[in-house]
Amino acid sequence: MDFRAARGAVLRRLLAPLLPVWRAFQLWNTAGGTRMSAAISFYGILSLAPVLLVMVAVLGWWMDRQMLQHTLVEQIGGLVGPQGAAVIEQALSSTREPAQGALATLAGFAVLLFGATGVFGELQEAFARVWADGSSTPKANWRHTASLRLRGVAYILTFGFLLLVSLVVSTVLSIFSGWAGSYGLLEAGLRVLNEVLSLALCAALFVALMRLSAGHKPALRSLVIGGVVGAVLFAVGRQLLTLYLARAAVVSAYGAAGSLVVLLFWIYFSAGVLLFGAAVAKAGEEARHKRVAARQAKAQQAHERSSFWQRRPRWH
Repeated sequence: MDFRAARGAVLRRLLAPLLPVWRAFQLWNTAGGTRMSAAISFYGILSLAPVLLVMVAVLGWWMDRQMLQHTLVEQIGGLVGPQGAAVIEQALSSTREPAQGALATLAGFAVLLFGATGVFGELQEAFARVWADGSSTPKANWRHTASLRLRGVAYILTFGFLLLVSLVVSTVLSIFSGWAGSYGLLEAGLRVLNEVLSLALCAALFVALMRLSAGHKPALRSLVIGGVVGAVLFAVGRQLLTLYLARAAVVSAYGAAGSLVVLLFWIYFSAGVLLFGAAVAKAGEEARHKRVAARQAKAQQAHERSSFWQRRPRWH
């Protein structure tokens, strides 16, 4: 009996670090992670062209627009592959057609308000649902909706800032890689550094997206843990999804729309990973509160025992 109890205690201690991960999966599944990811991917496709238009327009104040567009396609192509990069390049080319005129520019910004802020509003609603343990959030009034739309602009600016940082870091590392080409060990170290920085930027993006959301949210350190877990899952899942798309013949199956379907796959996958990172942040917050409550309960019990012995009458 003692052996069984000791074995059970050892198993509970070994499985304790995995309990928050299981709790995160429960939160993600209860909130409808797959369904919310599908909704976000739909809004994301609608917002693709206007978001790119605004990002290029804003970053174009500091960089050459042609170089920026080329680098943007190259960076995104490194993530989603050549099919997704082709969709990005086509969207960028459609936003710079000279025959479009001022009316199309105004229409692009109107689509931006509906599409770009819409996808980020949907993302914030998804965060709220995950952090509310799957329960439906109360119906928002027009002020709350307007706040979500305005926060969508902050999301776009965050994307632009992190993209600018990524471009600067990539440029610096490419310069050093060219210089260290004759030093094999140093070049390998720079490649590892590039992967680490890419992972850090991805984690920072996830944390920023969760931090900018409206309403109650977990503490910052819990969000950081969720962002890091999400970034690691994204890095691993990116390789698996690339292999799947390469062997599943998605492009040939959907014909001319194949590239768009590939990009839709990537947005769906990224949204699912991001929402799971939010669930990890919530699960970590719950685990931390349980540990604090357990320590407080033990301290209270110790204080009560100490008070009991102090109040106990002493017989001489």
